[in-house]
Amino acid sequence: SAMRKSDRRRDKTIAWNYDTPLCVKQNNKMSTPVLRFPLGGKVVPGDRLGSIRENLLPSNGTYEQGGHLYASVVGTLGVDDAVMKGKSKKVYYPVRVSPPERKPPRVLQVGHVILGRVTRLSIQQAFVEILACEGDFSNTVGTEHEANLLVPMGEGMIRREDVRTGATDQIKLQEFFRPNDLVLARIMSLGDRRYVLGTAEPSLGVIRAFSATSNALMIPISWREMECPVTGDKELRKCAKPPPKLMSQLISQQSEAG
Repeated sequence: SAMRKSDRRRDKTIAWNYDTPLCVKQNNKMSTPVLRFPLGGKVVPGDRLGSIRENLLPSNGTYEQGGHLYASVVGTLGVDDAVMKGKSKKVYYPVRVSPPERKPPRVLQVGHVILGRVTRLSIQQAFVEILACEGDFSNTVGTEHEANLLVPMGEGMIRREDVRTGATDQIKLQEFFRPNDLVLARIMSLGDRRYVLGTAEPSLGVIRAFSATSNALMIPISWREMECPVTGDKELRKCAKPPPKLMSQLISQQSEAG
């Protein structure tokens, strides 16, 4: 009888279930903290993570205000080991945001392939904010939210004559790029203030663009067109066909973010 009481006492203790790390056992019932972002997801300062009514506690990189928890740094969302408080031994979940490890900045060189965001267009060139360079793509291109976390590395420009091979005097840049498109481009030379970029290779060009009508993520259907999956509308772009290794990195990152 004494052994059975001891077993019952042990059943009432809190223990992480490592198969489902967000679950804890209390009084033989499973309890799960409710968060507005997935564990391991990236958040930025001001993102509301959850409510203290859901038994959440602020920890490193978070703070409480008005009954809600918010991120105070850019980083990855996580939950520390559950704790018990008060006479009732109520379960609480410390919520933390871990900032990314700082890496030394990469030096951009002629020949590097870069990931960039088109910021504006003129008649002669497209201006590009450089977000990452060759070797860093596995840390990018998941969601629009993730791309917004990237720190610009510099500015580049794609001239009309460097958009594609063949005749270029009739090229209208708005038929190849639009502001906010994500592009892969190769650094061709170092300009006075901007890197000179090119997208003539089949593997270079637009890799992500949103529909002008529905704002849905479009799907490339040829090297010159993308299609909106919601409306069926087609828009002109210079679409990239990334090599298999880079494509697998992009797909892997999208799966982790999704």
